[in-house]
Amino acid sequence: MMKIYGEAAGLQKHEGFTELSSIAISLSPEAMEKFATFVIQAASEMKRMGTGYDHSHFMDFCKDWNPTWPDIQLTQVYEDA
Repeated sequence: MMKIYGEAAGLQKHEGFTELSSIAISLSPEAMEKFATFVIQAASEMKRMGTGYDHSHFMDFCKDWNPTWPDIQLTQVYEDA
């Protein structure tokens, strides 16, 4: 089980995406373990690729992906806050 909730930030910087001031990811223990593994693997890939790394999708990583889950993308930082 996975759901994501968030609050919009005051100023939107990216067309097509909403910048959030906070998020809450609601996960079952099993989904949390899969997500933790995904984050670790994405970090390794980002280090390996350097500036060539763009993003990774949790839905592409998770073999038993449930289509009702929201997709999570991990991206490199494109601008300073």
